[in-house]
This record gives sequence, C-alpha cells and structure tokens, in this order.
Amino acid sequence: MVDHPGWYPSTLVCRPPELPTYLKSVYDLKPIVGLPSDDEVVGIHSVIHAANQVSVVPGMKNPGLLLSLTDHLFSAQMARYRSRYSLTTFPSDATYTPPSLPAHVSINLEPISGAPTDDEMMKVQEAALTYQEMRRFPSMFDARVSMELSQHLFDLQMARHMRLAGEAEPRQVPHGTINPQVTEEAPRLSGEAPGATNNAGTGANTTEGPHTQEFMEQPNRLAERFNQVLEALTRAIGQPPQSSGLPDRLVERIEQIFDRFDQIVERTSQRADQNAERSNELMERFNLSTEQSNKLAQRLNELFEQRNEHHERSNRTAEMLAKSLEKIETIFGNVNKVLVRVQHAIVRSRKDNTIDALDCLVNEKGDTPIQSEVTIHTSLVELSKRYQEYWDTGFSVLINGTTRRLSIHNDWLGELLCFYGITEELCEPEGSVALIHGLEGVARDRLGKYLSSCLG
Repeated sequence: MVDHPGWYPSTLVCRPPELPTYLKSVYDLKPIVGLPSDDEVVGIHSVIHAANQVSVVPGMKNPGLLLSLTDHLFSAQMARYRSRYSLTTFPSDATYTPPSLPAHVSINLEPISGAPTDDEMMKVQEAALTYQEMRRFPSMFDARVSMELSQHLFDLQMARHMRLAGEAEPRQVPHGTINPQVTEEAPRLSGEAPGATNNAGTGANTTEGPHTQEFMEQPNRLAERFNQVLEALTRAIGQPPQSSGLPDRLVERIEQIFDRFDQIVERTSQRADQNAERSNELMERFNLSTEQSNKLAQRLNELFEQRNEHHERSNRTAEMLAKSLEKIETIFGNVNKVLVRVQHAIVRSRKDNTIDALDCLVNEKGDTPIQSEVTIHTSLVELSKRYQEYWDTGFSVLINGTTRRLSIHNDWLGELLCFYGITEELCEPEGSVALIHGLEGVARDRLGKYLSSCLG
C-alpha cells in the first residue's frame, strides 16, 4: 500500500528523551518534525541497542531512560504507520509488504493482506529475532534492514489490534439500563488487549528479554482488566430485578460478551504460550551458537598465543645467530689480517727485493693490484713509470732499507687507497675511490708509509 503523507500532520513533533554523553556519540537524537526519515528511525534503534548493551555494566542501568527511548520509538513507528495506512478506515484488502531480506536469512516473508494470522505473525517475529542475532557479525547485519523489519512487525501488530478491537466492540446499550461505570469500562477493555501487543512490538526492537517478558504478561494484564469489568457487571446483574431493571435479553447479551472475552483471553494466552515456546527455542539456538563462537574464539586465542611464542623463540634464535655471526666475522677478519701480514712478511724477507715487489703485496681480499678490479688490473710499478716525469706526483717508499721513488697521479690515488683499505678520512664516502679534493698530498704520504711498513 502506498504512502499517504497527508494522513499524518507535517507539524507534529516527536521529542526524544535527554541522552547522556556516551549515547549521544552513538546517535544524537533530535526532535522529529513531521514524518520520521529512515535515518532517524535507524538512529533510535541504534541508541536503544547501545543503552541495552551498557545496562549490563554495574551502575550504568537506567530503566527510566530505556522506557523513554521505547516510547519514542513507538511514536516514530506509529507516525510511519499513519503515513501509510489511514487510522480512520482500515480496508480488509490492505496489503503489508515485508522488506527484502539478504540471502543469508533463510526465512522467506511474503506480503500479507488484511489482518495477519498467528502463523504469519510468528514467522515475522522469528525473522526479526534471527536478524537481530546477526548484529554480532557486522558484515552480515544491516541496520536499515533491521529497522524496516521492525516497522513491518509493528504494522502487522497494529492490524491485529484493529481486528481484535472490532471483534470485541460491544453493541450500544440503551441509556440508563446499566450502570454508567460498567459502560465506560467495557470499551477500554476492548482496546487494551491489542494495545499491549503494540507495546510488545515496540519492545521487540530493543532486546529479546524485555520483549518476551512483556508479551508473556499481556494475557495476565488482559485477564486482570477483564476480571474488574466482570465483577462490576456481576454486581449489576446480581441486584434484585426491581432495583436493576435489566431485561433477560440484556442479561443474555452480557453473558455472550463474557463468553467472547473468555475466547479472546484464551486465544491470547495460547498465542503467548506458543510465542514464548518459540522464543525459548530461539534463545537456546542463540546460546548454543554463542557457546560455539566462544569455543572457537578461545581456540583461536590459543593458536595466537602459540604463534606468538614461536615468534618470540624465533626472534631469540635469530638474535643469538646474529651475535654468533658477528663473532665469526670478527674472528675471520682477524685471521685475514694475520694472513695478509704473513704474506707481507714473506715478501719482505727476500733480501733482493726491488720496486717490483710492490706488485706482490696482497690486500685483505687476497688480491694483488694486477688482479683487482678496483685498480682496473693495473700494475703499481707500471703506473709509477708512466707518471715519473711529473715532479708533483712522486713520494718515497722504503724497500729493504733502501728508499725508492714512486710516482702516482692524482687520478689513481683514490683507487690505490681503496685497494689497500686505508681510505679513512680521505675518501667520501669512506671506502669509495672518490678522494676528497685537496688531500692529494696527505694521500701520497699515507700510501708511502703503508707500503714502507710492508716492505721496509
């Protein structure tokens, strides 16, 4: 059935209760002017859910606030209902179309024409409870679908309310034939039982506990109210005929009304028992699912703890291995230096060494100048011969106690310093062949001292 906004006053305001700060962060409820929007109703549902979650914390429970929020939700749902269905005329062919449910909800809801049957009501209630359980899995829960499903349940409960009100409505009694107090009480009874159903529909949008308890109390409230009216009518009927003046047909009609009320109470009690049994089954399924989820979460935590232990063990092993490798690297470095010095000592031990002995000295990698890529496989002696005519390229080297002259051009100083591993504070970055400009003299002096220490 299409919306008819003209049936609901556009200036009517639904005012929410004052929220504490921790609930305003969920959704800050504002007064609703006219027809409530989807977002506004979804916001009310979100606040009610958050308030129920917080209520389990000691000292945070606020029944008055929950009651006010439930009343506010009822007003908003009633406004949306009035915008769709006229409150003055309720055609029997009115169709209540359910919202589209996602594929992971196995319950299939179909449009309902007129007042819903018991089975149709229980099917919609089961769908609402089942979808509320999915709130624990955010990827499977849509707040808008939950709101539309709640509104659909509310609309169906209103349809049942109007049907029951029509069935229980008594015929008009002639003025003065019965106690006025009794005449006033009966109509209120006829409308009160469906009203309790509406309150239960609103409660279904908050938590499962309050909804089930309130629905279970409906037959009790109805029976209690009916007993009050029954006592009043019994007192009126029990008076002597000369004082009451009630004709036999009126007494018979009143007895028929009593029978009708008995039937209503019995049907309502049966429906309440059926719904309570169904709710218990759903709660058992929910508790079983929760228990399985807890076991799975516990197992997952154990696996994570084991993984963390393995990870910590691996880190400790890696640290120990790194320290061992550092020690081994230091040992091998020392051994390498000893071997280089031994080689230099062997070369130096020859008494007939000439300048050609410079090409026999190895570096820490075990290479001679002719073998190394750093020196471009160039002989140190050949370099000296090539630049011996340049006076500013020469420096002295001591070989077996005899001073020899070696000539190295500036372009080759960086390569030779890098080859012998003596670039500290002379090349930038350190260890490269890029000699710092202006330090050519210092470089020749260091190179001469190093070679002299090897062969002198």
